[in-house]
Amino acid sequence: MKASAPYKLLAILALAFVIAPLAAYGASAAQQKTPAAAANPKAGAPCPNPPPCGANCSNHPFAPTDCWTTSYGPAKADVVIGVATKSTNMLYCNGGTYALCFFSGPPKPTGTNPANKPLPCVLEGNIAKCTCQAYTSGAYYVDINSILNRGAYFQTVNACGQDGSKCANITNQNLPPAPVCQYVKNQNPNDANASLMPKADLISTFSFAMNGNYKLGSTSCPAGPYAGCMTAPCFYIKVGKKSQVKDGDSVRCDCPIYNGAYQVGQSNQACTIPGEGKASFIWSASNTVPAAGSKK
Repeated sequence: MKASAPYKLLAILALAFVIAPLAAYGASAAQQKTPAAAANPKAGAPCPNPPPCGANCSNHPFAPTDCWTTSYGPAKADVVIGVATKSTNMLYCNGGTYALCFFSGPPKPTGTNPANKPLPCVLEGNIAKCTCQAYTSGAYYVDINSILNRGAYFQTVNACGQDGSKCANITNQNLPPAPVCQYVKNQNPNDANASLMPKADLISTFSFAMNGNYKLGSTSCPAGPYAGCMTAPCFYIKVGKKSQVKDGDSVRCDCPIYNGAYQVGQSNQACTIPGEGKASFIWSASNTVPAAGSKK
């Protein structure tokens, strides 16, 4: 994808975001600064700033980001602060195969194209098994607040700042790439040292790849459970190797559940998805919070 392509897409989508921010990813540096915390924080404890690992932060061995990356929730909450299309939190990545779960949730197709596939998120205990779509090239974005690998999160914060402004992001691609991008690009179920999430085939991120078949929007929902799919581990369903994946292939992502207020990334949707038989469904969503000094 050419460097100018994301900006053309952003211009097309600008009107939708004026009404309601994309139910994805953003934040301000002022709101994200947190006091130091213990290495193994209690529930609700903010992530230590600066990170306790200093210059030695690493993605491996894997540890979950169990501290709160913002004052609004932990990594699995997929917290958004500010307007997504202007947020330095949206780290710009390019290259490698990734999964896109932004429109997943109901057992029946959504979007503007009648040929869209069902992308259900089936609730199973403390995770949602979401059907998402794989893509093999082009730009994608990782919310710095939602990196589920604690070492990779700390490493990325050290390099990019807690708001992501020191690394390539959705507003400025002419900066050094964020460390988390390399882990997403090199994700390999047989190489934990190179990967973001152990044993996963690929990683869930955000991109504009599904814009042609879906209309981005926002439906605000009261507090309840939702799937925070950003950086969740994903697995091939019908193919066995990365080289066999085609754009739009279905993959399964194991997304953690968070309970709180959230927004669905499509307009005029029902917050509660009816079950079918013994199956319960849940939206892949996030929680958008206004930046400091802004109005809703």
